[in-house]
Amino acid sequence: MARSNGGIIGKSNKTSFGKCVQTVKTSTGNVTTQSGTRVVETLLVAGGGGGGRTHAAGGGGGGLRIVEVPVCGSTAIPVVIGGGGAGGTSPAPAPADNPGSNGNVSSITGNDCTTVSAAGGGGGGGGNAVGLAGGSGGGSSPAPGEGAGNTPPVSPPQGNPGGNSGGLTVTSGGGGGAGAAGGDTSTGGTGGTGGAGLDVSPTFPGAPNSGVYAGGGGGGAGNNYPNPSGNPGVPGPGGTGNPGGAGGNASGGTGGTGTTNTGGGGGGGGYDHPSVTRGSGGAGGPGIVIVKELNKASGVWSMQSQFQEQSQGTWPDGTSVIGVDVDYLVVAGGGSGGTGINSIRAYGGGGAGGYRASGYGPSPLQGSALSGNTLTPGDYSITVGGGGAQPTGFNDYGKKGNDSIFNPGGVEGTDMITSTGGGAGGAPASPQPSAYSGGSGGGGGWNGGAGTPGAPGNNPPTSPPQGNAGGNSTSSSDGNASAGGGGGATASGANSSGSNGGAGGAGAPNTILGPATTYAGGGGGGGRGAGGSAGAGGGGAGAISGAGAGSANTGGGGGGTAHPTSGNCGPYGGQGGSGIVIVRAPSAVTFSVAPGTNSTSTHPGGDKIATFTVSGTLTVS
Repeated sequence: MARSNGGIIGKSNKTSFGKCVQTVKTSTGNVTTQSGTRVVETLLVAGGGGGGRTHAAGGGGGGLRIVEVPVCGSTAIPVVIGGGGAGGTSPAPAPADNPGSNGNVSSITGNDCTTVSAAGGGGGGGGNAVGLAGGSGGGSSPAPGEGAGNTPPVSPPQGNPGGNSGGLTVTSGGGGGAGAAGGDTSTGGTGGTGGAGLDVSPTFPGAPNSGVYAGGGGGGAGNNYPNPSGNPGVPGPGGTGNPGGAGGNASGGTGGTGTTNTGGGGGGGGYDHPSVTRGSGGAGGPGIVIVKELNKASGVWSMQSQFQEQSQGTWPDGTSVIGVDVDYLVVAGGGSGGTGINSIRAYGGGGAGGYRASGYGPSPLQGSALSGNTLTPGDYSITVGGGGAQPTGFNDYGKKGNDSIFNPGGVEGTDMITSTGGGAGGAPASPQPSAYSGGSGGGGGWNGGAGTPGAPGNNPPTSPPQGNAGGNSTSSSDGNASAGGGGGATASGANSSGSNGGAGGAGAPNTILGPATTYAGGGGGGGRGAGGSAGAGGGGAGAISGAGAGSANTGGGGGGTAHPTSGNCGPYGGQGGSGIVIVRAPSAVTFSVAPGTNSTSTHPGGDKIATFTVSGTLTVS
């Protein structure tokens, strides 16, 4: 019904304020929309068809469609993920003519109860059985007859036909793909290439499998017995992007399986004529559905309609999200090694800076990535924490490291990550406690009598934990004065032993930059016999004099020292190492950094990386 406003007549339209939030579904269930969403753009990929049995053709890729569907805000939308079709298989002496099965439908149901679906890929022909029609068609076996694609027909087409074997003996065509028809073959015994999948990443940035879906399965090879050379044929590869399975080899090999949640077709089974070995077809890969909640306000609007939509918060204001998750490594500055007045005999190693990471590094310490459905394009402040300063005199004490933060002022765990500075090593004399807690705790020092405990790590607590406790001083006399090592990201600092200081706790290896680098090792404790060894990951070694500093941009704790047998304290504890912040995201985003001391790079796989060795600004676009 038309509405009028001061002589302007406009169509009654619906706004959608979905901020381009994307949800990936790999199993059947519901997608719940945001309150302002009224239209979703949806990728539907059905299950791929199975490959046939016996010098058989590849299965077709599942149908692939991109459609807009009307929905209601704050509503659960039913989504069905189609399974892949079974590969052709039958035990001898059952008939050899066994095509693969078609894949299953993927679908979404909008608020008007209309269901939109993509058809399963067609099964590949096997023996003398023809290829089957589907979203993309199965290829033909030696019996002529490749399966048709785009069945049932939709516009734009959801797939392509399978490839033709040319009627040659022990020859098979590739299954059709969303991006191209299956490959034909003209050489006896050789399988056709699976049709290429389609890259949807420009529309759905950050989609799994690099955004390539619905490739066809490769045709199976046969032992080329009509060929005078007697050489076996060559199996066909799967479709581009590897969602389709490769064909089986000429020894009667089984066809490859379509990649899970890509809708790839299964590879056709191979055939060895002399031994009558018949290879089974590979199963098709299950499909996938990706739902993007749109920002949309097209058409002509009355002022009354605009006011109503703005009042309800459903008028698009241009806000969007980046749509891809961001992994991070945030390491705080390490604490410095303990030092104190001349009556103190051994000083603890500094605790490592807090270590927090997602996506890379030891799996027990991997937190959740920052959601691409929360982060928006723009500027983000980055704080890189400095290491605890080295003590400057015998009445000066160890210092705690400084926090490193991604996006200070945000919501912790949602768009902000804070790692806490490492605790200082112990020098138990007023006003300093035995050791300071922090991301990882400082090691306990000794000042006569019983030894003192190391300080707790993971303070304040995070999940997964950001660090571990410092080691204890176990000294019982002046002659064997020794102190505990500082805690590290993966292990507590070691207790002292006799007159030897405890080792610093080990840090965590992380491959966010590509090569593995270890961060957040604890500092070794001081000891009159020997200082404790440095914790792997930038910790400083303990010593009788000249304790080691934590390495820059690792968050390593500084080493502690031991007081000499006579005279005032001179060998002060080592400085803590500064922290680091690294973020990594798929190629769909662009990073820039300031100041120029920081850097950006591109991983060989295409991911974008930003590295901060000093505080600055990250710009995401």
